[in-house]
Amino acid sequence: MAEVNLDEKDFDILRWLDRDGDIDVDEVSEELGISTSTVYYRLDKYRKQGIVSGTVSKLDADELGLELTAITEIRCDYESEYDELGERLCDVSGVRTVYFVLGEQSFTLVSHLRDHDHLQEYVNRIVDIEGVDHSSTRVVLETFKDEERLLVNYDENDLEALIEGA
Repeated sequence: MAEVNLDEKDFDILRWLDRDGDIDVDEVSEELGISTSTVYYRLDKYRKQGIVSGTVSKLDADELGLELTAITEIRCDYESEYDELGERLCDVSGVRTVYFVLGEQSFTLVSHLRDHDHLQEYVNRIVDIEGVDHSSTRVVLETFKDEERLLVNYDENDLEALIEGA
């Protein structure tokens, strides 16, 4: 991992980007009291350092008809190649996130599915994957937080500690 040196202005710009998903450079420049060229330079620096990548709009799964969120835990036999199995799990339709985890289970998946028929297809596909020893799927009834943005999940004290540690 490359060393990243960020100051308080960097974190202010990153928090803006994290909050809004995009930056109006003139507005950021005016609010933070730095030149627009500095904002552009720092954005370019973040991309080169891998801190910021791509631009993606957040889609609403419910509005798209993907009304079921499933959380699946998978236990694998020890002979399985975890990398290969992880890749096969990534290819299952509806899977949004695949985590390789410590503990009794080997993988945790988060998926968005259309309906109960889609859920059944999803479960069948997972249990048919070679190397899957056991799976357990739970359907989310209500979501209290699903925040993909990073910095908005931290309070001011934790953000200050990040700035001091950078």
